Amino acid sequence: MDAGFDSVIFDGAKLPLDENIKITKQCVEYARLVNPEILIEGELGYIGQSSKILDEIPEGAAQGLNLTTPEDAVRFVKETGVDLFAPAVGNIHGMLRNMPDPRLDIKRIKEISDASGLPLVLHGGSGNVVEDFQNAIANGVSIVHINTEIRVAYRDALKNSLETNPEEVAPYKFALPGVIAVEKVVEEKLKIFNNISL
Repeated sequence: MDAGFDSVIFDGAKLPLDENIKITKQCVEYARLVNPEILIEGELGYIGQSSKILDEIPEGAAQGLNLTTPEDAVRFVKETGVDLFAPAVGNIHGMLRNMPDPRLDIKRIKEISDASGLPLVLHGGSGNVVEDFQNAIANGVSIVHINTEIRVAYRDALKNSLETNPEEVAPYKFALPGVIAVEKVVEEKLKIFNNISL
């Protein structure tokens, strides 16, 4: 915030609810002193913590007890004053190696959206199926975070480029396929998120 960012996230999702609320509220209060226009995003519910390819769902993530409830969402939003809210609704950070990620709980997304009255943010969107994205957006998700899927596309294209052109030493040449792969993933996701035919 001191550096001039106009949107920040505090991730206290692994903390107990009361401590998460306390620290998130402190972040919001500080932001309002620095610049009342700064958007503050808070998180509630555990979705794992690593942007990588996973062999299994992280322990404690995407399970009933660690999913955000509408009741906790209302309390969190009311007591912290955040502008954007990232709940745990079946999503996980990273993506599963040989299968799609767990299905999102669309009913829960709708209930949290209605109860909190805030734009929702879906973290851990890599690996989710198209239908879940579309239904999540239709029911209150305004922002979707995709990271692992983009990194994997870049890595795989870069690896292939280096293997097929082992004598190339110019980074702008051997890295170009990675950039193109990232562009392709981003374009596909933007079409999904904006309901544009693929």
